[in-house]
Amino acid sequence: MNRHLVIALVILLLPAAAQSARTAELCIDDWSTAVPVVKEEGLATVTAVAKLARDRFKGTIVKVTLCQRDGRYVYRILMRGADGRLAPLIVDAKEPFAR
Repeated sequence: MNRHLVIALVILLLPAAAQSARTAELCIDDWSTAVPVVKEEGLATVTAVAKLARDRFKGTIVKVTLCQRDGRYVYRILMRGADGRLAPLIVDAKEPFAR
């Protein structure tokens, strides 16, 4: 491949790579690491968020992960509904289910 063509392709693809990096999530699966972040950032506790999710969606929580996305914290919740289907939820960690 022509060297100039490779350089041109790299230059064209850089903005897309940068955008992808900006929208990437940083998730914390280990709650011994996540709990201090929750306290420091003044986020809703996972217990409170789990109760709200169960009350609203009448399902069983399979997994909850704390993530940082676009400069804010969110909880990624995986729920199993009464019908057995898995349903992912993304909830603002400061004001869960505020809308």
